[in-house]
Amino acid sequence: MTETTLEMWWPSPEAFNDLEVTDIEEGWQLSAPDGTELAEWLNYWSQDEEHHVLFEKAFLEVLINHANSILDQNGETEVQSDEQSGNRAEAEDDGTGSVT
Repeated sequence: MTETTLEMWWPSPEAFNDLEVTDIEEGWQLSAPDGTELAEWLNYWSQDEEHHVLFEKAFLEVLINHANSILDQNGETEVQSDEQSGNRAEAEDDGTGSVT
């Protein structure tokens, strides 16, 4: 069996205009209209567990870094990382151009 090394990649910034985030019991459901760049990106990162795990880690890291940046600009304390907080949002693939 050949080991694969996945590398996170992101769609164009404009693609995120199509992002729909729904708060559900298991965490967040990310989706985008079919046929959009963002839907294709979500589908790619939802295709199997290996892709999903890398996506979840990278996405949460970006959110935490962004929150820390905003708090730093406003003189607040730093947001705890996912590992520090122990409260991890679980995400599951539903295979429809969305990640939950």
